Amino acid sequence: MKKKYLWVSAIIFGLLGLMTSCQIGDNELGTDILPPGDNVLVTLDTIFEIDAYPVTGKHILTSETYNENRILLLGVVEDTIFGKSTASVVTQFNTTSAYIPAANTEIDSLFLALYIADFLGDEDQDLTLSVYEFTDRIFLDSVYYSDYDVAGKYDPVPLVQKTITPEAGTAYELLIEDQDFIDKFLAIESDTTTFYSDSIFKDYFNGFYITAEPSSAEGTMARILINNSLSRLTMKYANDSTDVDSTVERDFYYAHFSINEFSSQKINVFEHDYTGTRLGEIIDNETVSTPYSYVQGMSGVNTRFSFANLSEWMDQNPIIINNASLVFDVVPEEESGILYDDLPGRLMFGTILEDDSYEPIYDYNVLYGNDATRVASDFGGFRKGESAGLFSDTTYTYRFKMSLHFQSMLDGTKPDNDFILQLDDGLISPKNIKLWSNLPTNERRIRLEIVYLKL
Repeated sequence: MKKKYLWVSAIIFGLLGLMTSCQIGDNELGTDILPPGDNVLVTLDTIFEIDAYPVTGKHILTSETYNENRILLLGVVEDTIFGKSTASVVTQFNTTSAYIPAANTEIDSLFLALYIADFLGDEDQDLTLSVYEFTDRIFLDSVYYSDYDVAGKYDPVPLVQKTITPEAGTAYELLIEDQDFIDKFLAIESDTTTFYSDSIFKDYFNGFYITAEPSSAEGTMARILINNSLSRLTMKYANDSTDVDSTVERDFYYAHFSINEFSSQKINVFEHDYTGTRLGEIIDNETVSTPYSYVQGMSGVNTRFSFANLSEWMDQNPIIINNASLVFDVVPEEESGILYDDLPGRLMFGTILEDDSYEPIYDYNVLYGNDATRVASDFGGFRKGESAGLFSDTTYTYRFKMSLHFQSMLDGTKPDNDFILQLDDGLISPKNIKLWSNLPTNERRIRLEIVYLKL
């Protein structure tokens, strides 16, 4: 009996050993493309010498892109890592044939409706929306960026303020009772030129400036579908537009002044304040020594990096790259303060050109690009969970394929050695992330894992 129990115990411990020794990794990617007999020539290596530091994100285009499903951010998020980030909106509204100019106009009600697709951040606390009259002319055929300066371009007294409880997929109506703004319609009640000419109409009504202030310390960010048919200015009115009124009381009609992608300009304005944070002390300093790298949406923080020992690799030419994977590891949530559930779904990186613009690396264009037949996962950049075994904690990485681009760097056809790491959807997401940096003391620091042949 004792021998039987010993055999059973040995089998159990053997199985446990196998499970705990399993590791998930891509370190040998690329070896399978060679004949088995040639694998002896394959070299697997990792480049750790990567210089990286946090930089201020470039201002990005946030004006109308003729997108029916255009999302604009509105609100404030704040934490001790990235400080305070604010998103506000400037938008025009269009004239409409549903409004018929005539004498003796009476406006029963006037309200602005905003269709909010969802909320990010603290969704359990209220959010106060404020709408101001914009007083500066903007144009649909012009481009505007996230750093657009609204100072002095709107009436500081709000037309309307309303506190809402976040609920995704809701059109919130903000009743405008400001008499001065209502009187602007009454002052031109019979002026058909203003209402029938879109250009003249927008010279007279410049649009709205909209902000949102959350009640929670963490903050809330609303994502508005601004071109949705439910986002519009609506007027309930009556006037003498008909020759004969068959009823004793006045006949009221509704006129919807739409906001759309074809004839109304809108701008998302982003602001970041890193005061009082460690990030504010080190950002844009390429000599900084920090265990962390940072990436933030809304044109916030990016990580700039380069391969410090690239010349040593070039001296080993000729080399054929079978696989090159750039890996960024996420700082555990208990250390970073950022929950895994709140991590961005995807990051993106590209090269920085001489004019300081960004360009996706070559592999992105080949493996994904704009071709619908290609699969986005081929290039990578998605959040991926990894574990060293059954009883090990799950860690998260963002892994990119850059085999073609790195080979071109070694060949000298793409000599630029200056890269930027960003959020893939930073235009419509305020999310942020803390990654391990390039410090040698970091066990899981930024690395380039390479499978290659020496010729």
